[in-house]
Amino acid sequence: MSDVVSPILQWLNTNPEWAGVATFVISAGESVAIIGTIVPGSIMMTALGALAGAGVIPLWGTIFWAIMGAIVGDGISYWFGRRFKNTLRRVWPFRSYPYLLDSGEKFVRKHGAMSVFIGRFVGPVRALVPLAAGMLGMKPYKFLLANVASAIGWAPCYMLPGILLGAASLELPPDIAIHVILVLLLIILFIMMCLWFVYKLIQHAQTQIDQTQLSIWRYLKKSKTLSPATYLLKHHDTNQPHGQLNLFIYFVIASLLFVLLAVYVKIYGASSLLINDTMLHLFRGIRSDRIDPIMLNITLLGQKEVILPVVVVLFGWLLMAKRWRTAFHALALGIMAAGSVFVFKNIILSPRPWGIFASPETYSMPSGHTTLATTVFMGYAFLVAGSLRSKYRWIIYTLGVIATLLVGVSRLYLGAHWFTDILGSWLLSTAVLLIVIISYERHRERPIKPTGMTLVCLVALIVTFSFYHYRKFDEMKTIYAQMSLPTVEISMNEWWQKNDALPAYSASLFGLPSEHINIEWAGDLDSIKETLTKEGWGNPPARDLISTMHRVGDIKSSQYLPMVSPQYLDKRPALILVRQASGSKGLIVLRLWNAYRVIKETEAPVWVGIVGVIPRSYSWLFKSRPGEIAIDPSLVFPQKTGLGKWQWKFMTMDQPTGTKQIILQKIMLIRPNKSVHKKI
Repeated sequence: MSDVVSPILQWLNTNPEWAGVATFVISAGESVAIIGTIVPGSIMMTALGALAGAGVIPLWGTIFWAIMGAIVGDGISYWFGRRFKNTLRRVWPFRSYPYLLDSGEKFVRKHGAMSVFIGRFVGPVRALVPLAAGMLGMKPYKFLLANVASAIGWAPCYMLPGILLGAASLELPPDIAIHVILVLLLIILFIMMCLWFVYKLIQHAQTQIDQTQLSIWRYLKKSKTLSPATYLLKHHDTNQPHGQLNLFIYFVIASLLFVLLAVYVKIYGASSLLINDTMLHLFRGIRSDRIDPIMLNITLLGQKEVILPVVVVLFGWLLMAKRWRTAFHALALGIMAAGSVFVFKNIILSPRPWGIFASPETYSMPSGHTTLATTVFMGYAFLVAGSLRSKYRWIIYTLGVIATLLVGVSRLYLGAHWFTDILGSWLLSTAVLLIVIISYERHRERPIKPTGMTLVCLVALIVTFSFYHYRKFDEMKTIYAQMSLPTVEISMNEWWQKNDALPAYSASLFGLPSEHINIEWAGDLDSIKETLTKEGWGNPPARDLISTMHRVGDIKSSQYLPMVSPQYLDKRPALILVRQASGSKGLIVLRLWNAYRVIKETEAPVWVGIVGVIPRSYSWLFKSRPGEIAIDPSLVFPQKTGLGKWQWKFMTMDQPTGTKQIILQKIMLIRPNKSVHKKI
């Protein structure tokens, strides 16, 4: 195969201006029936990606022509199938190998229009699916939509390994670049295997659940006492073997979980749960001015002033369409969701988390935004999906799930709720939805026209969203502004002698103890940086594609900073400097954070930090913590040029690491030396 590929690549290397044409021809040929089995398309696409990643040929132009070639190639196969139909069965190679067409037709019959999208990524049937789709008379607009969508995803996906390899080859030796790609592919393969295992596990569990439900349903029908339950849980479709018993079981599970969660929060408080604390620290640590407006707009989708008018408009539209029963079930979704939020908030009385400028006055659990958004969006998805073919319903439900997840995440991101508030909201919404669905499905209803309902809801949502955004968005920016800890004045003696006002550890993104604080420094940050620069400290390597490859592939990873930086009080380091470790290939990193303390006598801010060796990427697999080292003045002042300007001392303190274990933690304190330098 390399005898064919190598000359083409060598020619492109010397004639990059023909890259677009060559990419188009290769991509199209790989997608045409029969020709695609001869052309080494997968290898060629990866090779083209490598040239693009290395900058030999234009990256985006190559991807564009690969997409266009894939569209045209599948289009040619579809036209042949539609034009010649069963005549193709009498033509070689289908005359000698009829199973080729049979496999393509079977795939198309099973998946419909989605077969074109799925088949693009499945090697054995890739070039045959468009041909079979044409032979079976698939409508052109359906084929075109699936063809274009799949090509947009297929071309970059097939070229990505080559692009990464080409980009890595610019900075890394070939053997290291290949190692990085292999690590990435192994990670992707591991994720795919995990997903496949979960899918098979769910399939097996579903079979067992169906059999159990059928047995329970038969028992209920035979029981004189419990038989009325089968009437209440009946389904309009007589082919349903156990009515709506499955939905009722899910309702009981969701309700029970919500009650248990609410009781725990009521008794012990939301702040006592580790998951709440970790999620609060995580989202406080990742907040940024660029993401805040996006999350504020997403959270508006669950605002009661935005979403409840949409429910009322939908109710009126359904009444006008004389869909009385559907209208009242749609209205019930909004009323039950809003009412349950009000009731449970005033029963649980859970305080909101600290951290935003003006926390809403209402209680925290459950989240009204999340409950309303989940109930209304998923209820709308249920009504629309009922009028579609079963194979398309997953699209509507997926969009509904994405919308509800985004609203829930936005509430966590903005710091307005604990994680248990959001989880409780999803459980409460599930219970409300299931009750309404069970009632609705007891009688057969005519399918609703999805276009009309979608248009009405979308227009109403745009109007209410725009109106509320215009009037309240600036106010929301102030309300949800993140608050930092207040700065506290402490005396020099209090800081220098006692050192009991500051935590002795940094925190990870999840707020859990991470590396120990081993340095505290009082002074101006610019002056500190200037001193350290004279001592040989410098800026760390930039976080770019090459550093990412080193960290992921664990190739010289100790020469590059980890992709996730440790945090202190939910803040990123204010200063990061590195220097080469003596007698080692690794780097020593110094990170400083604002401690929100100011020395009263000098008004100098106090900084806390970590000095340690940069660990390898997968050092967490081992019990040792190679990043932590014993603090020593030579680590900070290796050239001793700054010792005359700064005075230092060691402080030893008790450092709790668990409920029973206590260790002694050494911390180096540094302050400006106003007199002759001496060690204390």
